[in-house]
Amino acid sequence: DLGARGSATIGGNVATNAGGNRVIRYGMMRENVLGLEAVLADGTVVSSLHPMIKNNTGYDLKQLFIGSEGTLGIVTRVVLRLRQLPRSQNVAFVAVPDFQNLTDLLGRIDAALGGTLSAYEVMWREYYELVTSEPATNRKPVSTDAPYYVLIESLGSDQAADEARFEAALEEMFEAGVIIDAAIAKSQAERDAIWAMRDDVGQNARHAPIQAFDVSLRLDDMEAYIAEVNDALRTRWPEATNMVFGHLGDGNLHLITGVGDGSADARHAVEEVIYERLRPRGGSVSAEHGIGLEKKPWLSVSRSEPEIALMRTLKQALDPKGILNPGKVF
Repeated sequence: DLGARGSATIGGNVATNAGGNRVIRYGMMRENVLGLEAVLADGTVVSSLHPMIKNNTGYDLKQLFIGSEGTLGIVTRVVLRLRQLPRSQNVAFVAVPDFQNLTDLLGRIDAALGGTLSAYEVMWREYYELVTSEPATNRKPVSTDAPYYVLIESLGSDQAADEARFEAALEEMFEAGVIIDAAIAKSQAERDAIWAMRDDVGQNARHAPIQAFDVSLRLDDMEAYIAEVNDALRTRWPEATNMVFGHLGDGNLHLITGVGDGSADARHAVEEVIYERLRPRGGSVSAEHGIGLEKKPWLSVSRSEPEIALMRTLKQALDPKGILNPGKVF
């Protein structure tokens, strides 16, 4: 389930190895491509349109092109792995007292739901307040007193049985003090409303000019990382805003930052604050959206010199004249 679900294409998803709200259940695009066809820079058509999940006959060539942003070949056809449409959906919005419980809840609710957990979308308090205050039209399902909030979704096969298990799991979490407040959607309209609140990222325009970041790192590093980023931003720009939300279940956070200055120098300084604090933690400057042009200067934060050298070797071998999406990644 992609945030750009109204405009995203299959080719674009393959080129960037895109992921969305349900990666925790279904994986990134890489896990959903069985085979593909690509045209190389010299016109050679490489057909690897295999329909099998298991195929260990030599190199898995499709993986060269997935996530390569069109720099190694042009993907022309894709064999996708399709899944059965779930027959049940349960959604809740919960408040969590601290970060330790936020990460504990992930493991505990996953175990309690028996493999049906499909989304674990976290909002820091500031983001929750933003999307539930005017001019936003979203209603607050719970109070705004907690530091963290989570949208939990379960997709299963039997609405009545899955709903009972879902509610029992949340009750167990509440009694254990892992969550301190909860709202459980009782209709499709309520489920849609909770998701709409999570997806109302347009509210960040109130803090324009803004910069959007898409990072990933270990769960154990997130709390300190965000604290350090916020301290650094507000030391230099006292009125800075930093809205944090994202797919914590797969280690991916979105940061939307506003410092009141959209100049090139300010944008670079903000990028330095966000990205350099990932370096010692082994984090990624791009969890979902690739490198493109803007993140080229920061590739070394997440990739070692030998890794980058090997990427360049592949690029030189497959596109020696540099005609495929030139200037991207490197």
